[in-house]
Amino acid sequence: MVLEAMPLRSLFAGVALVFTCALLAGCGGSSSSRLSASEYRARLATLGKEADKVQRDVEKALTAKSVSEIEARLKASATADDRLGDEVSALKPPKDAEAANAELARGEHDTAAAARAALPKLEKFTSVQAALSFLNSINPRGGRELDHALTQLRKLGYAKGS
Repeated sequence: MVLEAMPLRSLFAGVALVFTCALLAGCGGSSSSRLSASEYRARLATLGKEADKVQRDVEKALTAKSVSEIEARLKASATADDRLGDEVSALKPPKDAEAANAELARGEHDTAAAARAALPKLEKFTSVQAALSFLNSINPRGGRELDHALTQLRKLGYAKGS
């Protein structure tokens, strides 16, 4: 049986985005001063390259050899999502990006919560395929929030991509 990986990849893409945002928060500058539009845009662009690497790492769960490997990757992602949500919340984006930035942070926390809620359910699976099928059936609110926030940031000219 061949599993469709697109829904799970969306979850993983959200996790990668979270890493990007966390790195954005840590790229220098005073935490009390508002970022200019160009600073915010430049930091997002630079961090997009790191997000690609993080996404590749997270997607390794799609080829996991055991359910425990999937659990470990999901647990690590949840921890990172919460940390990144905190860091995104601490950003001082340009005024016009405040709502999208807040939604991005909320999406990270909601994605982490969904991952943590899935962990105990994964324990009952003995096959990797069954565990991945279960994860594919989840449609976390955090993913929708992340997608919406990124769409808004793209419309405002702060993020690129489709």
